[in-house]
Amino acid sequence: MNMSTADRHANNRQDPLRQTGAQGLRAAHSSRLLSPRMLDSLKNLELVARAMVEGSLTGLHRSPYHGFSSEFSEYRKYCPGDAVKHVDWVAYAKTDRYYVKQYEDETNTRAYIVLDRSGSMALGAAKNHKFNYACYLAAAFLYLMQRQKDAVGLFTYTDRIESYYPAKTSRMHMLSLLAHLESLVPTGRSQAAPCFHRIAEEVHRRSIVLIFSDFLDPDPDFIASLRHFQHKGCEVLLFQVLDPLETTFPFRGLIEFRDLETGECMEIESEDCRPLYLEAFNRAQQSLRRNSARMNMTFETLSTGTPFDRALLAYFHKRERLF
Repeated sequence: MNMSTADRHANNRQDPLRQTGAQGLRAAHSSRLLSPRMLDSLKNLELVARAMVEGSLTGLHRSPYHGFSSEFSEYRKYCPGDAVKHVDWVAYAKTDRYYVKQYEDETNTRAYIVLDRSGSMALGAAKNHKFNYACYLAAAFLYLMQRQKDAVGLFTYTDRIESYYPAKTSRMHMLSLLAHLESLVPTGRSQAAPCFHRIAEEVHRRSIVLIFSDFLDPDPDFIASLRHFQHKGCEVLLFQVLDPLETTFPFRGLIEFRDLETGECMEIESEDCRPLYLEAFNRAQQSLRRNSARMNMTFETLSTGTPFDRALLAYFHKRERLF
């Protein structure tokens, strides 16, 4: 039985939230998770946090390393609360307007990818199950953010935090994250709420948090755990990855179903269960959409039946229309 890097982390009794995630990994110089076709389709896209687009807010991405160690990037209009030391008085003399120097460190975003690697994510064809699909999407976002010099971190979870990489900006860091994604196998039970609470404590305030999961979690504390990110001022994007079997329930006759997280088996008459299943599924979906809207979180349902690059491009086009 092959053991993934995350499994080895889980077995050594060290807390993954206190590990860098780089130990024992070699940065790959190429990765199956980012095909040339996909990179070509994404080369002109940017992921921009809502707060960056709104732009008029000040201090949203303030860095503690301003000054000589920061590279000057651009000007922006002075806003109340900005440090006077960054006002460009030469620009003021020429324009009679106050401008402040904005540094490279200020414009960069911190983002965290949170990936569900529990057993339910293994549903689907061998090379196109939900977890593989989620990994492709996560890899695309890693590429886009690294291209923008945004700091990106990674969490994976089941019923506990399995692995953690702090947010960094370097290309080698991105390659380490891709290598880690390639090593993972979905397994075990999922219990998102306690994991989200703990992750929310670790992420920096006003970060972007991208969560990839099937969100098939009946835990009543699930919504409260998402609000924890909101309380940290984070922009949260929920990517629900589902297999067409879950959305249509096309089965016929007497079928034995096996729970991918517990291994429990149950034999049912599929035609009798279809209306009950679809009613419960649609009700849960409506609840997720409603609660996401109330918390001002982006919620996207993606089907593994849709090529992952098309799904990603469709999401970005939709996001462009929002802003």
